[in-house]
Amino acid sequence: MSLADELACPQCGRVHPDAKLITLPDGTSVGSYSMEYRAYTEAKWVLDTLPVTVNRRRKKTPQISRREYILGVQDRRGQAAANELAANVTKLWKASK
Repeated sequence: MSLADELACPQCGRVHPDAKLITLPDGTSVGSYSMEYRAYTEAKWVLDTLPVTVNRRRKKTPQISRREYILGVQDRRGQAAANELAANVTKLWKASK
């Protein structure tokens, strides 16, 4: 696979000017517009941003937990996408230990 193929956007097939080659934590190199990179960044956001549990008595800022977010992904994108996201979050969490 050529560098242009790795950097190509999956939606339009073009290489955007700001496309970069990114090395994921597992050592694979992917383009910054690839679905693999999107999946990695979503899992990293869930792990770094969302709490494990939410205090429901707190009225100031409504929050959702990691589990609620993944259930929302299941409702919108299906069971396979939710399973993939949960597996990616778990993999990132274990790698950070």
